[in-house]
Amino acid sequence: MTHTPHTRRRLIPARFQNPINRALNLLLYLVLCFMIGTGLLLWLRLPPGQGRHRGGGHDAILSLTRHEWGDWHLYAGLAFIALCVVHLLMNWTWLRKIAAGAHAARFWFGIALGLAVIAVLWFVPIDH
Repeated sequence: MTHTPHTRRRLIPARFQNPINRALNLLLYLVLCFMIGTGLLLWLRLPPGQGRHRGGGHDAILSLTRHEWGDWHLYAGLAFIALCVVHLLMNWTWLRKIAAGAHAARFWFGIALGLAVIAVLWFVPIDH
């Protein structure tokens, strides 16, 4: 196959793009549901400072303490971020051409704004 200026080599062959996108969307949904579930569990069922027994133990759900559920919530959040990055990369052409339309500045402004939010939260000073 010869490549003209209008064709480009795909990282993922076109025939696999749709099934991979479907699987990725399902994973994003399931991880999001897990994050919502563990967040609600931490917030409502195992709130901070609650559940200490006289023997020094802690309440547990499915044999996991609040701290351990917090770890699972964190890992799910990290997995969600990674899946979102993959999703954005797989749909980069759509984002660039369709979402931004003829206004590329809108697209780049959105990217810059998202990165600015991350940077502000990362570099905000810690209160001591």
